[in-house]
Amino acid sequence: MRFIKFIAGTKPNPNKLGSKASNLIKLFQAGIRVPSGFIIDIKSYKYFLTKTKLKRKLKELFSKGYLAQDIIDLSKKVKSLMLASELPKKISANIKRAYIKILTEFGKKPNFAVRSSSNFEDLKDFSFAGQAESFLNNKEIDDILNSVKKCWASIFSPQSLLYLLQLKKKNFEISPLKLETGVIIQEMINAQVSGVLFTANVTNNNLEQILINSTWGLGETITNSSIIPDSIILNKSEFEVLKIDIGEKAKMTVPDNDTSSVILINTNEQLREKCSLTNLQLKQLYELAIRIEKLFNYPQDIEWAIEEERVYTLQSRPITTIK
Repeated sequence: MRFIKFIAGTKPNPNKLGSKASNLIKLFQAGIRVPSGFIIDIKSYKYFLTKTKLKRKLKELFSKGYLAQDIIDLSKKVKSLMLASELPKKISANIKRAYIKILTEFGKKPNFAVRSSSNFEDLKDFSFAGQAESFLNNKEIDDILNSVKKCWASIFSPQSLLYLLQLKKKNFEISPLKLETGVIIQEMINAQVSGVLFTANVTNNNLEQILINSTWGLGETITNSSIIPDSIILNKSEFEVLKIDIGEKAKMTVPDNDTSSVILINTNEQLREKCSLTNLQLKQLYELAIRIEKLFNYPQDIEWAIEEERVYTLQSRPITTIK
């Protein structure tokens, strides 16, 4: 399959697959549990722009640069152009074949998460983490095909374009036309608990501590800052819980049974007052943090999810804020 690489059996290659996908492959090869799936390579994005003639249109849109006040309008125009364009048959056929292969291996029909994997994402010097979007709970192949285009369009999200302007002020100029992305399509983990783990305490730059933010349900409520999660600090040299702050966790994100999306619901009152992680789960996350930091030899920002007591690593990237 010309545009497809499977997480199992593929070598990491940030230039061809994007940083996020390459890091997932490294995690898989190290024996760390990641959701099964496949990657649409960066070459497919370039092919899409060329075949649909969007490459020329994007050059016209960004030829004179842009200012902060132009961002929302520019982003809307790009998204509209991309979503209105049909996926080239060579790409859609490859995706459908990979999708069928995954279904055959599973012996069931899982839902899927679709995430970007940019060439400039998850780097040590700067990070586009959080700039592009993820699309969860894709139930049908048509949902996945549409989410792929949405992932490509999210390179030009308002957050991403604003970040490029901020980099320009720091004398680090990247044209939006230089941004390219692969797309990761993985089994959707229907998590009971999710969160973010930092292998260094980013609140005080303490490299000898691990910071965990966790909540009930899917982790989107943490990444989009819609709740106050539980916050746990661990000692790094040996497993020891140093501090637990129980967050209000007033809302939780769960898959919508009726649509290919997720919904925000009220958290049960009892769960709001309870720590979302048990001591055993904290020990598992501690061990995961040590393994992954050693693997990448650098402090890591890790997204994780727990389904039926199994810990999955959704992504790992360098912490860019450590001084």
